[in-house]
Amino acid sequence: MELEELTKQASLESQSQRPVNPLTRPLPWSRELIKRIMLFGWWWLRYHRGLTYEAILKKRIVQLGTEVGFQDKWLRRILRHAISEFSKEGLGPDYYGYHNIDHELEAAYFTLLAASSQPSNRSLLFTQEEITYLFVAALFHDHDPLKQLDKPHEDAVEHIVRNDPRIQQFVRDVGLNINIVLALIYRTAYPFRGEIAEHVTARMKELFDAAGINEEDLPTRTRFTNMGWFLSVAERIAGYALGDFHHAMDLARRNAHALGWHPSVINERSVQFFSALKEEKEMFDKVMGGVPERYKQTFFNNAEAFRKGWIEELELKSLMTNKMKMTAVIEGKGEGRQIDDPDNSMYIKEDVRNAVVRIYNEQALPIHVDDREFVQSMSELDTILVTLGACKEDGRVVEIVGYAKGYPLEKSKLRRGTVDKNLGKNNTAYLEGIGVMKGFWGLSGGHMLRLKFMGEASRRGYRYVTGYAHRDVVMQRMKKGEKISIVQRYDPDMLDYYRADLADSLYQTILDDSDSIYVGQ
Repeated sequence: MELEELTKQASLESQSQRPVNPLTRPLPWSRELIKRIMLFGWWWLRYHRGLTYEAILKKRIVQLGTEVGFQDKWLRRILRHAISEFSKEGLGPDYYGYHNIDHELEAAYFTLLAASSQPSNRSLLFTQEEITYLFVAALFHDHDPLKQLDKPHEDAVEHIVRNDPRIQQFVRDVGLNINIVLALIYRTAYPFRGEIAEHVTARMKELFDAAGINEEDLPTRTRFTNMGWFLSVAERIAGYALGDFHHAMDLARRNAHALGWHPSVINERSVQFFSALKEEKEMFDKVMGGVPERYKQTFFNNAEAFRKGWIEELELKSLMTNKMKMTAVIEGKGEGRQIDDPDNSMYIKEDVRNAVVRIYNEQALPIHVDDREFVQSMSELDTILVTLGACKEDGRVVEIVGYAKGYPLEKSKLRRGTVDKNLGKNNTAYLEGIGVMKGFWGLSGGHMLRLKFMGEASRRGYRYVTGYAHRDVVMQRMKKGEKISIVQRYDPDMLDYYRADLADSLYQTILDDSDSIYVGQ
């Protein structure tokens, strides 16, 4: 069988076996119409006015690329294709993994910036052609829409790039060799050691052979290998240099989610990530040498913020004793409510509201909620708001350190692709999210908040509680005997929609035992 036919057959088999990402499914015509109207009034207008993050990055790339010497029409077309392909494959802004279109655009912009502004006294001063190679490789280095996990696989990226005629044409238009583009992409594999490094090195050798670079031409091969290393460092640090700490923390949370890490280790693992760059100091310094001072400062500020956050966590944990406990409280249970209240609202103390908003702002939610809507919903009568308080031995709450918030399913904004059969039956409470302050994750406070929320939902007559959680978390709950099911799976980011049946006897047994827990030694 001919090679072309074998490749086509393998591609078809791969597509038939791939999990379906609900973010790629077309909506029913009625919902599609509503969504289009909403997009026209919000995202569509903001994007085309240059107000969305993707539009801002695109504008920066076009401006810088034009200054570098890229042809404007080619540059806009290749960017449009990348954004379109990532979005239609479910890897747009709604995707909760780390390797989405935002990361791809950040990597492309930051790499282009660092490569085109190298000091003239540096040995790694790039030619126009080399800058073009780095840019194209950066833009598509994670182009793996068929991936099973968030982290893309370089072999799969090669397959997609080779079988995309548009990408092939973009590469030909500027006189590049596709094999060299792919060699640079392979070098972004991380961590570059052990079996990963062995596989990448072998494949890069094959690609250099296919590109016609003689095996004896070590200077040229070494040059492209170092360019791949340059790209690898640039794409890893891009997001942390381009955004403030709020943005950096969002990246860290997405990465932690994709890797299945508990939120309690985000700061610690982030510190390890930044520390590991010392092993690549030679290339790190070369990348940083080509970017403006403000981006260098932003990067180091973010690295320091993660370090301070980790130290604060350690200090908090060292202060925990068996004389301190945490307690969960249902807020606004009719307090201050007037019979003729036209807003049908409940009373939430200002200090409670401020504490919840502060925690929400620290870590945000996987499923985005508008800030104003988040605050407003706290005072609505059908909202269930549970707070987690750190208490002294006498039971006095010292500080609110966590919350769980939700409301009727009918008020929720479900992720695209989620269809709940109970919508409109008023029998389901939707758990919007749980937030816990840094330093208090890992002490069972989140578990207690969830059970307290479920207990209050049951008391109010709800039969089910639904929400979004990492698949591994849901599976662990199921293994412990909870009557819970995954209603809608999302691959590859695994932020799944689940449903818990509160009528199960297990819940009736444990829900009343979730008022407080002792923490510490």
